[in-house]
Amino acid sequence: MEKYLEQLKAMGVLSVKEIKAGSIKTAPWVAFKCQYGCEVYGKLCCPPNAPSYKQTQEIIDCYEKAILFNSNDMSIINNVAAKITRELFFDGYYKAIGFGVACGTCEVCNGKKCNFPAKAIPCIEGCGIDVFDTARLNGFEINTLKKEDTTPTFYGVILVE
Repeated sequence: MEKYLEQLKAMGVLSVKEIKAGSIKTAPWVAFKCQYGCEVYGKLCCPPNAPSYKQTQEIIDCYEKAILFNSNDMSIINNVAAKITRELFFDGYYKAIGFGVACGTCEVCNGKKCNFPAKAIPCIEGCGIDVFDTARLNGFEINTLKKEDTTPTFYGVILVE
């Protein structure tokens, strides 16, 4: 795992840690917040096109370990998650699955079929993962943004088995 943690650091993530998959928390309210408050709701990697929190929890339950990482640069989260997930697959971790931020690859999502399936990563919150609880349980400091905050932190997770 150390190889992948080092690669993530080299790609510009702020913090990265191997975690127990069981420490990833899901909740029904998370995707509900997407529906009422997120401007990208309805894209292919987001609700209602993403797995429910129950489906996501069933998937997480198939894994023992994961990689949790963050960055202040939203634009790198999906790219590094996709790249490391793909590398894990080719290194024999055939069940590797990455989660990132809401997709922003296309200016207008066609909503039917992804134009860039090799870059597609399901949205971590859109799949019902409680990022705040998950981050805190794994020693990451995370707080809600204040109006004066200018550097938000974005999270990604990769399930590894």
